[in-house]
Amino acid sequence: MNALLTVRDIFNAQAPSLSANTSLPSAIDLLSKNRINGAPVCDSNGGLLGFLSTHDVMVEMWCQDYIPENDVKVADLMKTDLVTIDINERLTHVLEYLALDKEQLYPSSTMGYATQLTTLSVEERAKSIKVNKPQILPVLENGQYVGVVSRQEVLKALRSLFNDAVSPVSDDVVTAIVA
Repeated sequence: MNALLTVRDIFNAQAPSLSANTSLPSAIDLLSKNRINGAPVCDSNGGLLGFLSTHDVMVEMWCQDYIPENDVKVADLMKTDLVTIDINERLTHVLEYLALDKEQLYPSSTMGYATQLTTLSVEERAKSIKVNKPQILPVLENGQYVGVVSRQEVLKALRSLFNDAVSPVSDDVVTAIVA
């Protein structure tokens, strides 16, 4: 991955979006059909209003004892406190945000004093952290919604770090594995 890559280089401008007035069953259909974990909610001018995730839907179903109300709209469930990313943000910053929780990695007080001592290396701590970050981030350009970037797009960009080309498995390898 080129350190100069930005969100602009990998974001999905064609990502499906929802309207706040979309019914919950229609929203579920859109998410399922497109095999996505969430979608931005936009107004008629394309302005970003919120985000609806599969998690939001599942929590709502649990709260309703799995007996859905027929008049539930996306506006009733969408989150409006959003984490967004600027289209010119460097991809390395996006990767760090999605993969690491710096407060857990470098636990310190507001004065900068370490609040937790450990013998683990930074790499060991990074691998043990449980991060709860969004799967999909809405992308903004000059404050306007233009698309999304997901962990999948970031993963595809990471693939370019590897020098080897993907090649089909040869019969020799398959035979060796079976034997």
